[in-house]
Amino acid sequence: MTQPESIQSSWIQNLSTRSILSALVLGFALFALASGSIFMKIATQEMSANQVAFSRVLIAAIVFGGWNSIKAITHQEQPTGEMGWREVGLLTGAGASFACFIVLLAWSLAHTQVANATLLTHMMPIFTTLGGWLFLGQRFSRQFWIGLVIALCGAIAIGASDLNLDSDTIWGDVAALGSAVFIAIELLIVEQLRSRLATPIIAMSESAIASLLLLPLVLWNGAGILPPSIESGLAVLAAALITQVTGHGLLTHSLKQFSAGLVSVALLAVPIIAAGLAMGLFGQMIQWGNAIAFLVVLAGIYLTVTAPKNA
Repeated sequence: MTQPESIQSSWIQNLSTRSILSALVLGFALFALASGSIFMKIATQEMSANQVAFSRVLIAAIVFGGWNSIKAITHQEQPTGEMGWREVGLLTGAGASFACFIVLLAWSLAHTQVANATLLTHMMPIFTTLGGWLFLGQRFSRQFWIGLVIALCGAIAIGASDLNLDSDTIWGDVAALGSAVFIAIELLIVEQLRSRLATPIIAMSESAIASLLLLPLVLWNGAGILPPSIESGLAVLAAALITQVTGHGLLTHSLKQFSAGLVSVALLAVPIIAAGLAMGLFGQMIQWGNAIAFLVVLAGIYLTVTAPKNA
């Protein structure tokens, strides 16, 4: 009887002002990430998916480049490590994967509901864990595989319900699911780089590489680089600064206080927040069938991210 009481007492003592502030920072990061779908939805009304993706990563590369320049001028220490061919190759792969992710996400937001696109994109914990099992030799428990099957069944249910609505909607869902695969690849690559390079260096490099890869696509389609209106320009700027820089930056900062598993579970709130924002701003109502499917997918992802990593 004394052991549970001591555990509970220790847990209460850990609720310091610092931990409360860290929880608020994590919550703000979730709202910043959820708002990204809203900003990109607004931007894609006047711009192509390639234009939105290029502008977002270019602005992020400039911001992180300025951040690294300030750190260099002020002589702040950064564990940059040595930049060899392996690091260059991994950074190129990370930039290419992120470019594919951002293009598919922007395209999906233009062809399906914000709730669908955001939820399917946040199936990335499944693909990240699955990639670790296939390519990094990681093993997982039965709970992971059960969660994987449940989440995939929910995703199939979402796509099946959209087939009855619009032929374009299902392709938007497929694009969102594809974006989850590419962001999972990017996360697996960055995981290999974080022990050698500082986070601002990685963020700047992959954003710059992604912008270079996307620039020919923008020019090939004959689209302008600059947004056509102030409204779309502000939407792209907000997606870059609020979602890309602030949201992901604060999420990385939260890992100093919380475990990666807890943060992964917290990320499951992002599609719910995005769905609420979409209902308020765009009047996109969620049908009961999709709402149930959302809960099924969230339950499956929860099982996978909380499953033991070693069977």
